[in-house]
Amino acid sequence: MNNMLPSVLQTNATDENQSTMVESVIQEANSHSWVKQSFGKSRFVLQKKGTALAPNGALIWKFKWSAYATATDRTCSALKLDGGVSAIENCRLYLGGKLISEVREVGQRIALDNSFIPYDAQVEILDEKVSSNRQFSITAGGQTQLCADKNNTQIGFRGINDTESANVECSVRLDQLFPVLKDTMLPSFLDGEIIVEIDWNGRFTECFNEIADGGVAWTDTLRDVEVVRPRLHLNYITMADEVANALKADIMGSTGMSIPYREQVLVKSVLNGIATNDTAGSQDVELGFNNRSVMKLYCQKISNLDNQLLRKTRSDGLLQEELQLVVNNRNIFDREVKKTSEMYSYLGQTAEKPSYLVAGSYGQIGRLGADVNAVQNTFVDTVAIPSQSTATTTTIASVCNNLQGRKRYLGINLGKVRNQDTPQNSMRIGESPMILRVNRNTATNGDEALTNNSAESKGAYNLNIWVECVKVLMLKNGQVDTMNL
Repeated sequence: MNNMLPSVLQTNATDENQSTMVESVIQEANSHSWVKQSFGKSRFVLQKKGTALAPNGALIWKFKWSAYATATDRTCSALKLDGGVSAIENCRLYLGGKLISEVREVGQRIALDNSFIPYDAQVEILDEKVSSNRQFSITAGGQTQLCADKNNTQIGFRGINDTESANVECSVRLDQLFPVLKDTMLPSFLDGEIIVEIDWNGRFTECFNEIADGGVAWTDTLRDVEVVRPRLHLNYITMADEVANALKADIMGSTGMSIPYREQVLVKSVLNGIATNDTAGSQDVELGFNNRSVMKLYCQKISNLDNQLLRKTRSDGLLQEELQLVVNNRNIFDREVKKTSEMYSYLGQTAEKPSYLVAGSYGQIGRLGADVNAVQNTFVDTVAIPSQSTATTTTIASVCNNLQGRKRYLGINLGKVRNQDTPQNSMRIGESPMILRVNRNTATNGDEALTNNSAESKGAYNLNIWVECVKVLMLKNGQVDTMNL
């Protein structure tokens, strides 16, 4: 009779307890160098502990600003909405002397990932981790207003000073840096070393905000922010003896193990400018990936326009934008995707989570004018970025122009099945390269609710296209190798 009951109601139980121990370690960088207002590099040789390296470790770092002056109304901070992640440029992971994972422009990629986190979690958790300030409110007039920055006694304070012991600190999870850690844990008992390398972006105009209350002028000599004390918070797992021995026998034996994992490859291109108004433009970007398995791709579009709010952690919308992806000589969509709502819908399907945007920024296009009350402005003129106190007239003047940060990334999911974010859920590309087709039209009164034919909206855009493809990690005879799938 008991066997006829559903399994959840049966009383017989099986004890599958296995003893597992987790050891946490804070590891300082083996080497760290910095070139003023240019770049930096950190290198970590991970300690040998336990059976495997857990994927939930974190990279932690601080900022230091040598030009900080207590008596001066001059503030330097990490980006308001995305915090200090923009300072991470590239990252590499080596296992046993083999390059397992490399992601370029990874800070901009993490900024995209963070936009899929619910607003409450962004404000209460993410702001503290990456030193951002994503809070906004709706005014009595129905406009969006970013909240004033925190002061130095509150969580979320982003002002950078010259005291390393009491300064802005940021952290990101290792599986955000290295996609391979989303699919597997790395064995920590191999003869070869596990090495993590981080390339830092030290270019001030790409990573930081500046403010000068009271008209105190900024000069290049003041723009000297440095990444200090990079370190890793690592978790090592020691498995039960029988499990650890079986794992070692497989990896050290002739049979070995093959583990599929995802890798993010960055393809850079340029979307050519359009010389005149009332002109349609179409451009095909050949991505390649012939005979590869591809899971998804994201596309970021950045104009040459300086954006004081987001710098490069953004994706600018195009006038009357359309997209299409050609795979195996077929259109992936039955028609060009040209509605903004569709683009965000496909972006959410790619990330498998909705994209959380600042209210009112859904369909913003073009440059913001000097008129802070213009209809295309997302933020009202009382916004304070990145002032530590109430906005002043000088503060407003320095940030209201070109403040709007667009978040119109493109996302395309090539998985055969939705809601299965695994390397097995990918599409095999044939002999023909994948082609991303981007169209735009500068005709006035087009489909966009707000059309702005400024020089910037017709200009060229840099494209960062992250393609998530599949590789195989092969562990055999104690050696490590990789192969494209």
